[in-house]
Amino acid sequence: MPYEEDGESWDLNYSQHVEGMAENRPGHKKFDAYRLPKWVKHPLSHPFSGITIGADAYAYACLNGTLDGLTNFLGWGPAHIACMYGNMDMLKACTEQELSAQTFNGETPAWYAVRYGTPWCLQWLVEHGADTTTPDLNGYTPQQLIHINNRNEGQEMEWLEAAIKGELTDKKNQQAQEFKLKKWRFEGLDSYAEDWLDKNKAKQRKYVYKTGDFPDPYPLPTAEELWAKMDLPRSTIPRPPAKSKPPLPVAMLFPGQGSQYPGMLKSCLDIPAVEKMLEKAESILGWSVKQLCLEGPEAKLEETKYCQPVMYVAGVAGIELMKQTKREMVDRVQAVAGLSLGEYTALCAAGVLEFEDGLELVKLRAEAMQKATEAVPQAMCSVAGLDKPTVERLCKEAKELDTVSPSPVCQVANVLFPAGFTCGGTKPAIEKLCELATKARALQARKIKTGGGFHTPLMAPAQEELSKAIDATLPKMKPPRCAVYFNLTGKKMPPGTKPAEFVDYMKKQLTSEVLWEQTVKQMVFDGVKDFYEVGPLKQLKAMIKRIDQDAFKRTENIPV
Repeated sequence: MPYEEDGESWDLNYSQHVEGMAENRPGHKKFDAYRLPKWVKHPLSHPFSGITIGADAYAYACLNGTLDGLTNFLGWGPAHIACMYGNMDMLKACTEQELSAQTFNGETPAWYAVRYGTPWCLQWLVEHGADTTTPDLNGYTPQQLIHINNRNEGQEMEWLEAAIKGELTDKKNQQAQEFKLKKWRFEGLDSYAEDWLDKNKAKQRKYVYKTGDFPDPYPLPTAEELWAKMDLPRSTIPRPPAKSKPPLPVAMLFPGQGSQYPGMLKSCLDIPAVEKMLEKAESILGWSVKQLCLEGPEAKLEETKYCQPVMYVAGVAGIELMKQTKREMVDRVQAVAGLSLGEYTALCAAGVLEFEDGLELVKLRAEAMQKATEAVPQAMCSVAGLDKPTVERLCKEAKELDTVSPSPVCQVANVLFPAGFTCGGTKPAIEKLCELATKARALQARKIKTGGGFHTPLMAPAQEELSKAIDATLPKMKPPRCAVYFNLTGKKMPPGTKPAEFVDYMKKQLTSEVLWEQTVKQMVFDGVKDFYEVGPLKQLKAMIKRIDQDAFKRTENIPV
């Protein structure tokens, strides 16, 4: 039979089937010599050949399940036909997969919208995240086709240019439809007919394109009506599951505490999703993130209990900002990771945590860490220019020299880049470490502003409190939609992993080393090509510069 193994795809190798058919062998009747029901088709006829049915009715049949979602022999789906004819009812009824489906020539519905000059369809596709960048087999993307398509006139090209950027206004949308209606009028109409058509544009738009407010007297055909018209038996072949697009070699990285600055969030305050997010944040936190970011004071912004929720919100706001120009990168991201607090933003980006659940955990984490910081005098310092064994040896010496603290602590807290570390511990021990590292000719050895000995045993009380909250949130967590690289291991958890398998990483993070250098290197090894630092400032990009020069060149900031 000329169907391929999936039972739906059409095999065009006719000669193979002709040679193997019984009717072409001695002693066998020809196919048309048998008295068969009229719906029985010759094995070499396409399932839709010989059926008198218009393109729009065919598409409606697909949508109603009469054709079980099959495409025709050219690979057209209902979205292609909707864009060809400008039919918005048909387009809105399509599935997410159909909006980005390709014909056998690699043409997407967006390509068809450009080809046939229906910018209102193209605008709708852009707004709903359809594929508008994939080229056809000749290498032309929808945007390139705008300027080489001889079907469209100059004004139509302008509308299409606006639509592919998602900038086609309602007024221009209407103008484009009315222009199209007039363009394709029959030639030779008398003045009365011309006047009538000019006065009834709203009715025409509703009838032809299914747009506007004119009451539609032409309802969609029912499945039974389509069935009768086509005289085609319903297929018993189950529709194959929709194939999702493969991830792009892209990673989103989220900074942690220390990247905050007064005035952050200004660039995304006008995004509706961010406005709603800030309202939710205020109801959860009891104070305004927006006000603190824009008005300060800076000293308050630097406090752990305020800084961490602000950084979390800023990171998620950065995702919304990135969607404005790089939607496909966000939707098809291969991996996410965050530095310290940024790990929670990464988990939200991966779909593990809802925004509200993540913020609840971050709020508790920040308050618990603030409390732990105030319990014992502690500090952190930055050490650069020494290898890790040397830094660990100096930490051990500094710990022994701390005779003031009841239980001295001094250890590496963050492995940021080659010969670049932050260390945390009791305050006297960290001060001694700075002295020892300077004597050991470190390029840098200085205390930093963070409030306490993060990622050391000094955070054990906070870890205990946070662990209980994480356990309580576990039932609401979802498997990640992309790979997540955890601070604790520097390695990925693949998409689809059950949250129960990685909650321990979240719990242990507070008292363990953050392996950021290993995380970036592992991402590069796993095939990530492009990096996006989503959030305030450019600290992560500066670290990547010292980890991998090629990755640094392909790192872009989404400043918030």
